[in-house]
Amino acid sequence: MAGKTLENYKINVKVKLALLWTALMFLYIYADYFELMTPGKLESMMQLKTPMGPTTPGLLTIFAVLLIVPALMIVLSVFLAPLLSKWTNISAGVVYAAISVLIIISSFGSEWHRFYVLYNVIELGVLVTIVWQAWTWPGEAESASRL
Repeated sequence: MAGKTLENYKINVKVKLALLWTALMFLYIYADYFELMTPGKLESMMQLKTPMGPTTPGLLTIFAVLLIVPALMIVLSVFLAPLLSKWTNISAGVVYAAISVLIIISSFGSEWHRFYVLYNVIELGVLVTIVWQAWTWPGEAESASRL
């Protein structure tokens, strides 16, 4: 067994993108879960306060859309035609990367949000990887030459 070379299958870019969006969703879920343990967070929620202002049906709809899009990107990355998937991933990745940067900036000074900065730095890395994978999506001739 010594010296045996392990197989390394080429992973389709659609699968890579779906996996990256899946990882991002887990990061979102756990960051938000841990944020519930920060001082005053549950009290603010019970008083219908958010970092964006008072909780309203419209604001909840915006929050829902912000989480629905990355969840759908898992599926869309696989099922959309390659060119549409490429540009959808690049667009969504850039938008969510900008949001992560804003969250990092707004959370940076807070001792209780160091974990949130860490999560967002990792999320930013995942989003940059999504954009890079989509941007460098190989063409048919390029894919055939790699086989």
